[in-house]
Amino acid sequence: MLRVFTAATFLACLIISASAQTQSPQRATTQTDAPAAKKPTPKGKAAARQPAPESGPCQIGIISAIGGKFAVQKVGLTVFGNELTEVPIDAWGLDDLVVARVRAAAPGINVRKIASPKGAFEPYYHPPTRLFRNDDEELTAVVRQITASSNCARYFVFTTYAAQLQGTNQTLPGIGVLHHGSGPFSNTSLFANFVVRVFDGQSFAIAKRPSADLGAILAGSFGRMGQDPLTKLEAEDFPASPADAVASSTLRDHTRALLAARLDKAVAAYLKQE
Repeated sequence: MLRVFTAATFLACLIISASAQTQSPQRATTQTDAPAAKKPTPKGKAAARQPAPESGPCQIGIISAIGGKFAVQKVGLTVFGNELTEVPIDAWGLDDLVVARVRAAAPGINVRKIASPKGAFEPYYHPPTRLFRNDDEELTAVVRQITASSNCARYFVFTTYAAQLQGTNQTLPGIGVLHHGSGPFSNTSLFANFVVRVFDGQSFAIAKRPSADLGAILAGSFGRMGQDPLTKLEAEDFPASPADAVASSTLRDHTRALLAARLDKAVAAYLKQE
């Protein structure tokens, strides 16, 4: 009887030992499993790279004061059909477009955007009433103030002006859209009236305008308003209300295209004469 009990006990120990040896590797495997490696972040999801900071001496500083307002204008057959409202269009990025076009026209040249405080050009655009006015002197005073700590070799300064609408006593202020006439004899078109002046960075003397300057370029386009592909629009493109102009992708995109074309010609004319 004792021999049977001893044999049974010995057999049970063998079974338990074998079971423990079988389970031990499983536990070891579970405990030593390495954590899953993190998947690399796809390149497309990487944080957007910031543009490299501008370095080196500033060769051309850009001051643009043309992209703040958009004129929505009607000129009818009589004075009762005339309307003009200006709406803010800062979101269209026209001043940034000016900088981009100058950079494209001047590769290899250090071009910097010179920020101007809000309202900096008010003394120039809305001066006190006086008998005689010197636009260049007033603009020079504004530019000196804006560039006090910029230290660029030259400054390209872009401003708007009001141009006379051919055959009328009405003016077209700055950048905008015009509906001219009535019924079948009407047309809808864009206009972009701006000028560039180049200032010496030390003396602030204004460079002589090139023979084919922006004024001549713009003046040559007035007679073609409503026919030039860059300015021509369909009647339905004219906004139902001035506020609708701001949200119009048609007006925004066509205005940017018109402005870019005019900028390229004007800037090239200045760079060519150097």
